[in-house]
Amino acid sequence: MDRVKLAGLREGKLEGLREGKRDTLLRLLARAGIVLTESESARVQACTDIATLDRWIDNVLGAKTATDVLS
Repeated sequence: MDRVKLAGLREGKLEGLREGKRDTLLRLLARAGIVLTESESARVQACTDIATLDRWIDNVLGAKTATDVLS
């Protein structure tokens, strides 16, 4: 397989991982009864950093507000 295809596959896998983490975060927020504003929702959807998404997922535990999660 050539480098271009490998790079495309790698990026596809990363985007799938990011999308899964965004979905998990949004589901956890909904279960916790935490509602996001439009700008907060856009921030979550625009996030491409896996470490940040993981931190936000962890922050849902014990959070009372979206600010608690997205800090």
